[in-house]
Amino acid sequence: MQVSPGAEAGCLDGMIAALALSVLAALAPTASPAGAAPRTFDVGPASTLRYRLVHKFHAVEGTSRAVEGKARVLPDGTVQVMVRAPLDSFHSGNSNRDAHMLEVTGAARQPYVIFKGVGHLDPPDRYPVDVRVQLRGELTLKSPRPVEAAAAVHFDGPDRAHVEATFPVSLDAHQVERPELLFVKVDDRVDVDARLELEVER
Repeated sequence: MQVSPGAEAGCLDGMIAALALSVLAALAPTASPAGAAPRTFDVGPASTLRYRLVHKFHAVEGTSRAVEGKARVLPDGTVQVMVRAPLDSFHSGNSNRDAHMLEVTGAARQPYVIFKGVGHLDPPDRYPVDVRVQLRGELTLKSPRPVEAAAAVHFDGPDRAHVEATFPVSLDAHQVERPELLFVKVDDRVDVDARLELEVER
């Protein structure tokens, strides 16, 4: 079933407002001054999500460039974030392998990998500046599971930032059947790398 752009946007806003935990909770560029209204930021089109899984004989990387999401920053520094990417947007260079990954990750029932979260970020007093933020949140890949990670945030200015975060994911914990090659399964651990460009909503 096709979902209209307006419906998808409403879904994003609703997820952000829900304050669900997420691994990328500290993606927003800055907290608003005391007494100011909440601010919303968009995940830009240059953003990527990448996974890396390891088999006994080789490693596989898949990348999505169809990342979308929003971050909302409250006056007290609380950050609400939702970031997602369609599972069928990840490409590893092998179409058969990508099709099998869609099958084992249950893309027919849950077509997105989703990060939802909350966190806190003290507002920088100068720009540009680099900060590190410890994240605690939730990843949905077939099923939701908690995740903790550290994010490196580079602020170009109060309205723009670049975020990098890498964290491990257990396929078994997410009830994802591990793919096999020559009767040998891939490792349980998959490393996920997020590189996000954030800009204040216009």
